[in-house]
Amino acid sequence: MTDANSRVRLTVVGVVVFALFGALFARLWFLQVGNSTSYAAQTEQSRIRTIREPAIRGAIVDRNGQVMVQNTLTDTITVDRNITEEERAITVRNLADLLGKDAKQIDTELDNPGYSVYEPVPVAKDATFETLVYLREHPELFPGVSADRRSVREYPERLTFDDRPPVGAHLVGYVGSINKSEYKIQRRAGYSQIDLIGKDGIEQLFESELRGKPRERKLEVDSRGRLVGQAEVVAPEAGHDVELTIDLDVQRVAEESLRQGMDQARNYFDRLTGERYKATGGAVVVIDAQNGDVVALASAPTFNIANFTNGIPIQDFNLLTDPANNLPLIDRAVQGLYAPGSTFKPFSLYSALRDKPQVPDPENPDQMKDFDESFTFYDRGFIEFGASGQEQTFQNAGKQPNGIVDITKAMTVSSDVFWYNIGLLYWRTWGRGEPAQSSTNLADPQYGMQRTARAFGFARPTGIGLQGEARGRIPDLTFKREVNAGNPDGSSQVWLPGDGMNLAVGQGDVLVTPLQLASAYGALANGGTIYTPRLAKRVLEGGSTLGEPRVVRELPVQPAREVALDQSVVDKIFPGLEGVICSTEGTANAAFDGYECGSVMGKTGTAEISAGKQDTALFVGVMPARVDPEKPQPQYVVAVVVEQGGFGGSVAAPIARRVFDALRGDPNPPPVKTYRPNID
Repeated sequence: MTDANSRVRLTVVGVVVFALFGALFARLWFLQVGNSTSYAAQTEQSRIRTIREPAIRGAIVDRNGQVMVQNTLTDTITVDRNITEEERAITVRNLADLLGKDAKQIDTELDNPGYSVYEPVPVAKDATFETLVYLREHPELFPGVSADRRSVREYPERLTFDDRPPVGAHLVGYVGSINKSEYKIQRRAGYSQIDLIGKDGIEQLFESELRGKPRERKLEVDSRGRLVGQAEVVAPEAGHDVELTIDLDVQRVAEESLRQGMDQARNYFDRLTGERYKATGGAVVVIDAQNGDVVALASAPTFNIANFTNGIPIQDFNLLTDPANNLPLIDRAVQGLYAPGSTFKPFSLYSALRDKPQVPDPENPDQMKDFDESFTFYDRGFIEFGASGQEQTFQNAGKQPNGIVDITKAMTVSSDVFWYNIGLLYWRTWGRGEPAQSSTNLADPQYGMQRTARAFGFARPTGIGLQGEARGRIPDLTFKREVNAGNPDGSSQVWLPGDGMNLAVGQGDVLVTPLQLASAYGALANGGTIYTPRLAKRVLEGGSTLGEPRVVRELPVQPAREVALDQSVVDKIFPGLEGVICSTEGTANAAFDGYECGSVMGKTGTAEISAGKQDTALFVGVMPARVDPEKPQPQYVVAVVVEQGGFGGSVAAPIARRVFDALRGDPNPPPVKTYRPNID
């Protein structure tokens, strides 16, 4: 190797070494000088720990200021996790003995990652006075243990049965620990992983108002994570109170009446099976037809939301979600889907009077005329339709005949045969043969009943805002084809007369919620305004409901849309609905004994369900039946549904009557008086 080559190689090595050291010095400069601000911020972040304490949650009151949900202080035993392992072992062992808990359970709770390492962990709530005294007298047995007072939800108004559940459990809902999916959504709103959050009902719907702002304490710690001081405290802000449209007294009566009616229904026997009615669940809805205010919203079976306050054991939660216990957590008023039965008849009749299907002219048998209020029909208890030898029979309950009926008497006595004939008239006038039978265009005349039903709000959510509101269903050919996709039977792909006949009486594939029924009757009664049901009137400053309420914001009435009602047609329907109550032939006459004729109108319903299920009992009533536009006043609609409860006139109507008694000013009306099933 020559000297020249050696010098070249040494030069290359020197350049490489210089470059490496240059890069190293540049990185050191960046870390120590250039990025010092970022690392200082990280150091500061590591030095400060933030502890959050929930604010006092707002109260929930009824329209008259009566408290439905408030806060109360409870004595809570907590354990500081910054104790030694030896101290922890002593504390866990002695607490287990004192509280009657498993030591492993307490140990597990102390390791719960949901709690900050700098805040004490609650291990027992609602501690007794004796327990607190023992803790204070023996501090050496419980290192790191303290007792403080914490705010929890309290329900001062209770029902009188079972374990005294709060009034309006499904309505007000409950709070619980935030879960992962909720935290992912709400973290930007300032929630922590240990916060409580509204899970259902009003608690969820008005979460942002009720919650308030938590207290924040910023703690200073050293390099080993030991607490050395408090850097900053952000004061909490109490949540707002919410004033509902609910009348607490009517809500209580609705829930008690539903329970009384269901209990009595179980004493009656199903005429088809000979078994007692099961009465597995039900709902009562009360709204003001003039503004959409929800006055009561009851569902049965109910449950004790107070059990959710301190965290409900998994075995108890499983019982609430077990179908064998009739699913108490389901709010049947907005989530329950039912065949409306005869309560659907006013809307079918409205369609026929508006659309005027063709009927034989009694004066000219060879001529046809428009269906109108003069139409009469001989109800012999059943109607047959179909080709010779293949006739289908549609009949009244018990095949009871009603003789000659017009539109008023047919409504009063609830003649199914009359309405079966209406469905048949639609098919004969507009749906017979191709292409009409295979048309899916809802504008076609044969779909008049579907158009009316949808105009009144069926088959769409009301928009009340409560979680899980059901949509319902009004069947048409499109639906029928979807259900029967792949069915080789050609009749499953066309709209048949039997489909329309079932629709006319609210049977077949029709499904509605109790709230939809109440809303639709409200629109029929008020002249055609569909309201978005309103649950709350005002948001108030937290704590102001205890004195003079201070309004944060008003929650206005929400008209959703107008139904283009022909009032002259509606006026022809009302006499039949009034007759249901005050005619001696009316299916709810016995239930409303003593009520002035015309003060209430309504319709009973008895809906047949699929095989293995007993009939659903229904009733919808309106009080007063008519309101003078020049003299505005509340106009209440009460809708009652009892699953597997039998006949609407004998079970659902008496429940509604007691609720109407409360609406008339009696906060403690006489008990529900049901009747042995009659034909309806």
